[in-house]
Amino acid sequence: MVMKHLIQTLPKAELHVHIEGTFEPELIFQIAQRNSVSIPYANVDEVRAAYDFHNLQSFLDIY
Repeated sequence: MVMKHLIQTLPKAELHVHIEGTFEPELIFQIAQRNSVSIPYANVDEVRAAYDFHNLQSFLDIY
């Protein structure tokens, strides 16, 4: 039981993450504006709507 408690209380870290899984719509819009990068969305709500993926291609298109 001591070992189980030790493992549960140890700090955890993400060892593998894909960058596309880390960008929230607000961050994408903010970074694009800050760097004067043109994106095909007028506001954060349009970016959020683009996150409604229907298939692999719609997921890939946003990145």
